[in-house]
This record gives sequence, C-alpha cells and structure tokens, in this order.
Amino acid sequence: MHLEVDSVSLTYRTTRGPLQALSGLSFGLAEGEFVSVLGPSGCGKSSLLRLVTGLLPPSQGEIRLAGTRVEGPRQDVGIVFQSATLLPWKTVLDNVLVPARARGRVTPAQREDARQWLRAVGLEGFESHYPDELSGGMQQRVGIARAMLTDPRLLLMDEPFAALDAMTREAMMDELLRVWSGTGKTVLFITHSIPEAVYLSDRVLVMGPRPGTVVEELVIDLPRPRTPATMADPRYAALGVRLRDRFRAMPAHTPAGSESTP
Repeated sequence: MHLEVDSVSLTYRTTRGPLQALSGLSFGLAEGEFVSVLGPSGCGKSSLLRLVTGLLPPSQGEIRLAGTRVEGPRQDVGIVFQSATLLPWKTVLDNVLVPARARGRVTPAQREDARQWLRAVGLEGFESHYPDELSGGMQQRVGIARAMLTDPRLLLMDEPFAALDAMTREAMMDELLRVWSGTGKTVLFITHSIPEAVYLSDRVLVMGPRPGTVVEELVIDLPRPRTPATMADPRYAALGVRLRDRFRAMPAHTPAGSESTP
C-alpha cells in the first residue's frame, strides 16, 4: 500500500479531560487510487488529515507513506483546503509558487512548472491576476495547482468544493478528475457530500460518529472516465442510497468528555 493507516487512535488533552477523536482507525490507499472519506461532522476527518501530514502524532498506531513512517511534517504531501487560502497581495502565479519560495529561491524551472500547472487547471492567461479578480472555483483551481507544484506523493483534499455553488462544484469535480487521471496521483479526499464521494472515488471509507473509525468500505464500481451521464446511471443512484441508509442507521456520537483514552 502507498498510504497505510495502522490501528491509529488520537486523544486530545483538554481542560475538561481526555477527548478521544479517533479509535483503532485502519485503512490503506494503493498508489494512484482516489479514496474519499465520508462521515458526520465531528467524527475526526480533519484530525485524520493532520495525522497523515505529520502535523499531529497519533496517540496509538502508525501511519506510513511509501513505506516510511510519518513522524513529522512532510514536504511530499500536497494539501488543498476548503478555502483556497490565497495570499491577496500576490498574483496567481506567485500564489502557486508559494511552496517553492518557502524552500528557498524560486528557479526558472519552478516558474515554468507553475505555469504548466496553471495551464493544466485551465487558468492559462490568468497568471498576473490577483485572487479578488477570480471566482471561487478559479481560486480553488489555483489551490490545486499550488498543491501539485511540488509533485507530491500524496494529495490530501479537505472538502475543497464545500463553499462552491452546485454548478461550480460539478464543474470542479470534472476538472479534478481530469487532472487526477493525467497525473496518477494518490488522493485522499475528505467530504460531507455523498454524490461527490460516489462521483469521484474508487472507494469510499465511511467513518462513524466520534471516536471516529472506519465502519464501512464501499467500492465504487462505476466505469471511468466519469461524465455528467454517470449521474444518470442507476448504479450511481444505488450507491448513493446505500450510503444514505448507512448514515441513517448510525447512532449519535458519545457525549463530549465521556470518552476514555485509547
């Protein structure tokens, strides 16, 4: 497996006592696989991303990327956030180059790579624009280009389309699949949206209420490439129904403060 999450638990120490966010979480991603994590609010999805990036250490268990244990922040992991988090005083091109600049002087080759990624996400000609001149969808495309600039082993996406309107969200899903199919990157995608998870993914991992763990793994056996016609496929609807039924059957999460340490 390219990414391995092995029996991972996470407990936060708070003024009200220990709060267990994750418990016995185990799953893996093959190289080039697109996997979505779907779960209710507060189930630990964002905590999982922090663990995978090395920003938090697990209380128990181990995470490995390309066979190496994750023990701190990784430069070979790209992240796309819910908000594009662009620097308003920098141009589109300079925003894409932020990771390169953080590591030292920007080289001509890196600048050309940034231009190529902007072309790949459909933003050629916008290099000199500023973020406030772009739509929300265009800003998220800049965020994707920025995450891809360093050629990451793993791309993490934390609800990147949640703030977009429905039409823009559908367009961005197709844009993401086009970029992903052209790069073969491994993607771990966090979402609250069942239609989004079914449309994008090879597999969907369903997390239960806090303390979060994987309660179901659903293989999405829809043919690729996915297109708007995919949404009319009866199998697409059936997969969505199965996931909705799974969430309806979930119990409420354990009250805050009553969790035990892992």
